[in-house]
Amino acid sequence: MQDEAAMSERAGAFWDGWEAWRRAQPNRIRWNESAEILRHINRRICGRPVEGFNQGLIERLKEMAGPDLPLVRGVSVGCGNGGKEMTLLQQGLVGHFDLYDVSKASLDAGAGLAAAWRLTERTTFLHGDAFARPGDGRYDLVFWDNALHHMFDARAALRWSYDALRPGGWLVMNDFVGADRFQFPWSALMLVRAVRTLLPARYRRNPNDPANPYRPFVPRPTLAEMEYDPSEAADSEAILPGLRDIFPDAWIRSVGGTVYHLALNDILTNIPDGSRLLALLLRLDDLTDFIPHFAVAIARKPPSG
Repeated sequence: MQDEAAMSERAGAFWDGWEAWRRAQPNRIRWNESAEILRHINRRICGRPVEGFNQGLIERLKEMAGPDLPLVRGVSVGCGNGGKEMTLLQQGLVGHFDLYDVSKASLDAGAGLAAAWRLTERTTFLHGDAFARPGDGRYDLVFWDNALHHMFDARAALRWSYDALRPGGWLVMNDFVGADRFQFPWSALMLVRAVRTLLPARYRRNPNDPANPYRPFVPRPTLAEMEYDPSEAADSEAILPGLRDIFPDAWIRSVGGTVYHLALNDILTNIPDGSRLLALLLRLDDLTDFIPHFAVAIARKPPSG
């Protein structure tokens, strides 16, 4: 077993370079860049096709935690640039966020974003291991957004989250809960292959390199290939069992993803919002919800906990 600190350092180095890589990609190649997909997900979470990333989850939090809002202090581990957390600050749901990440470049970008949004006094950016500090019941909110699946021990991260919350505090999660190290089941891989091979070739056009279209299938990565980021989906399969064990009354919803995340990865740039094709593909995603992929959750630590 590799040393966890060394793996975290390697993961941080990968994410330091991620922003530059992303800026070089064509527009709208990922599901979270599609307004229609976001509305679809939000409808699954809160029953309404509200606009914006995470807004369905935010609306659901308002419904569940209404009398407790605004929450005084929150913490987020693996925050990236903290933009998602700052959305909660802007909407008046949280007073202050402590924001941890292993990528110094991401935190520096976040500090610039906080300054631009006039949120510097309400954000504390912390480079390093949040778990080095024991959970001491100081937080009203623990926020996990596509970061819990980067934890090497998901159950331990959830236990730390429970301990970090004051009695009556809230945990909010939006995360990948599928196969460890992206070793997707054959059911997912066959579905992805069917979608991509049945679509006309024009949908696989690569705007950056038309001579080299996107692949008609998405293979399961080897474990060696996954070493680009030692933290990627390190213990993702343990998230839901750990959540149900540590927060037994948690509200949990699957939000799919096998189609809109895997099958449409990259080729989404050629499938416009509002098209009949995208609507059909999202319906297919709903019908294949039995394949674990993305999920959201809201849980409250018992007031006497």
